[in-house]
Amino acid sequence: MNNKNIIQFIEINSSEIVKNIDYESIEVYDFLKEQFEHSNVTKNYLFQFVYRSFYRLDNAGLTPEFKTKYFRILEETRGSKEFNFEKILKQLYNFPNRKGQNTLQFSFVTKLLNTIDNTLPIYDSEVAKMFCVTRPYVADFNKKLDVYLAHLKCFQTCYEEVLYKNSLPRTIEKFNVRFSSSKLSEMKKLDFIFWSAGKIKKKYANYSDAGFHTLAELDELAKLNQL
Repeated sequence: MNNKNIIQFIEINSSEIVKNIDYESIEVYDFLKEQFEHSNVTKNYLFQFVYRSFYRLDNAGLTPEFKTKYFRILEETRGSKEFNFEKILKQLYNFPNRKGQNTLQFSFVTKLLNTIDNTLPIYDSEVAKMFCVTRPYVADFNKKLDVYLAHLKCFQTCYEEVLYKNSLPRTIEKFNVRFSSSKLSEMKKLDFIFWSAGKIKKKYANYSDAGFHTLAELDELAKLNQL
């Protein structure tokens, strides 16, 4: 999908996409943001526990040493205006996972930096689905990082275009009505919207033309064919 088709998909499916975002996720994010702004996160173990759960840090086979370093970097990087992805990723690369493998944790680093500056999009597998990109399967650290950074730049360019042109008026309005008490920035709203859109797109992709469909499924497939 190009940006135009992505925007059309989201607007056509705006009701389902917004409904797919639960209130708890928004409230937890607001909690994390507030805690980050008013505490030293290396000593705020409630923040760390909720953060690890929210971003599934505990599901990635990472060691306690990795997580300690991760939150230390988060605290040390707060207030920065420019971010050195390579430096942060290499610091974390030095901590093997539970299988003894050194891994490039790009998605978790974007979540770390987004906590500091939410104008930077999060790289997530669900968002990647919307842009039809996949994780780079190359061994070289720098080549893999270059691909990830190119993907993230693509996300950010699309988000900035959406905000500048007000390209998702229906979706944003429904989001604002559903989460009227939220304090999210406009860019952060897009993080949630694109993540949810990726989940919905995946659901549609699982429909098989070889079988029978309900009328609702046929209607949804017809919408996709208009893109």
